[in-house]
Amino acid sequence: MDGIYIKLGGAILIKMSLFSEPNLTSGIDDALVSTAQSVPAFPAMILVFTFLVVLLGGSSNQKRRIGYADYPFWAALASIATMMIALIFTLGQGMIDITTLGIVIAVTIMSGLWFFLSKGRT
Repeated sequence: MDGIYIKLGGAILIKMSLFSEPNLTSGIDDALVSTAQSVPAFPAMILVFTFLVVLLGGSSNQKRRIGYADYPFWAALASIATMMIALIFTLGQGMIDITTLGIVIAVTIMSGLWFFLSKGRT
């Protein structure tokens, strides 16, 4: 049976799981891989979350401190941090696919070009 059955008095409560729960006995990497296989958008959501936290957090903090934000710099830094996490995700088999990795690399290259071609970098 897939669900858990609990009997309380005369009533039976049924808890059904929507996806198979990860097995934590073999390590956190296997739990992440099994979660990524159950929820295919999980690695992409982590990558987008990382990118947005670094970009928005860094630029807003810089704007609060000195009055302006260097958006090309923070976009390049956020994309490099995201690419590092994506490269770590490639170590686990089935964690991230080649299309997502290609998108991350393309965003990193484009933000790097934006950073180096922006005004004031000479």
